[in-house]
Amino acid sequence: MFGAAGSAATQGVEPLHKSDLVRLLASPLIHKGEVADLIRRNCLAFRPTERDWSDLRTLGADVDVLSSVGACTTRAAPPAPRAALALEAVSVVPSAAPVVAAAGTDAVVEVRVSRGKLRQAGLALVLRGSSRIPGGSPRDAEASTDDSGLAVFRVPAGRTVATYRFDVVTGSGAELPGRPAVELGVGPAQPTVAEFRPDRVTVTPGETGPLALVVALKDSFSNPIPAEALWLRPASAELGIPGQQRSTDSLGGASFVIDRAAVRHSGTLDLWARGRRIAALDVALAGPERAASTGTGFVPKDSLRGVVRHHLPQPLVFQVRGPSGGALAGRVVSLRARNATLASDSAVTDSAGRVQVDVTLGTQAGVADITASVDSVEQKTTLLVEPGPPVEFILERDGLRVESGHILVALDTSFELTVKARDGYGNVVPVRSLPQMLEGTRGRFNAQRGPLRLSRIRPGGPGAIMTFQSVGLGSTSLKITAAGSSASVEVDVVPSR
Repeated sequence: MFGAAGSAATQGVEPLHKSDLVRLLASPLIHKGEVADLIRRNCLAFRPTERDWSDLRTLGADVDVLSSVGACTTRAAPPAPRAALALEAVSVVPSAAPVVAAAGTDAVVEVRVSRGKLRQAGLALVLRGSSRIPGGSPRDAEASTDDSGLAVFRVPAGRTVATYRFDVVTGSGAELPGRPAVELGVGPAQPTVAEFRPDRVTVTPGETGPLALVVALKDSFSNPIPAEALWLRPASAELGIPGQQRSTDSLGGASFVIDRAAVRHSGTLDLWARGRRIAALDVALAGPERAASTGTGFVPKDSLRGVVRHHLPQPLVFQVRGPSGGALAGRVVSLRARNATLASDSAVTDSAGRVQVDVTLGTQAGVADITASVDSVEQKTTLLVEPGPPVEFILERDGLRVESGHILVALDTSFELTVKARDGYGNVVPVRSLPQMLEGTRGRFNAQRGPLRLSRIRPGGPGAIMTFQSVGLGSTSLKITAAGSSASVEVDVVPSR
């Protein structure tokens, strides 16, 4: 076997030795066509053996190289020295240093490869280490040079602000001359989030003095955004606060100062960056601002539900908002209820303009209404009241209750009894499984061979309908039992008229 190949060397006019041919074939940067051309120009200083032919194929010699070697071995004499094609060193040059990209985007890295003035096409390259970017690709970026020797990599920049350095190597991982490298700087993405401290401003009429506002500007990945121009301006001129411009520091922070005495009305201060509204700060002028019908009401608006004579699983929340949309604190809210009991008939809004109402539902299944009023605004919400667990059965015949009573039926006729379940407060409780529960009693009832036969059981509204057939004269007691509850009625079967 030939010795291991080193880096490609410039060939002179002398015939090629075995070691020269090994280095040329082993180099990933030298095309096999160039090797074949050198063999044809310089020929060989040795005659290949059978083992040499095998080793040449193992090193990747193609048909062009092998045919050139074969042509040299058949010549009568070594060729006269001729000017050889000099193989110049490969040059790999990044197009930009460093490459800059925003978090969450793809960085475009361009690398140009040439040998002397000749652009190298079809060369596979890898950015070794690019797979280590947090939130990036799990594989190192790969690209191949085009006809102009340009390779274009697309590297996911990840979500973190950082600086990375990648080595440019061949597709097989071999290092290139000079160990070229690319530096990638990942900066923050577009400004998306702005946090105010304090997060709300309340000014009392007649109050004076400066008020400092601190803003922390971040992108959608929570990276702070430095050196960003910010504009804080009122949403309406009625607010009275003039607009201000600042730039964020190295930690993405900026400070604004407003004059309390300048606040003439409640409203919002809007924060703008790059022509977009990023955030808003509520500024409230305490005083006679009254509740507005828009924004004042129960939240959420969806109806809550619970069981009769039980507390709601969570308190009702009622919020009070002014005409500007700001929360009104310290307002008295009057409360009243229908088919429910409240812990208090009034409450005072907190700093967020909200009150919480503890509710105990009434005894009637269906709905309960809670009404809240503040200033001239009145709002209502409806609660769903579900029946409690069943504790008794009732029997109806033709819409009239007959349990614990007495009915007459004619011989050879059929009649129906409707069975319904009720809770402890008299509410009908839908029991979908009641027909199946009663079905198990039919066989035992008919086995008694009394004057009645139970011919059918079917669902009926919230309960079940039982169909009986009178088959003989006499009296019997019908007792319906299921789920621990029962109801009974006396039945007399008399002759038909």
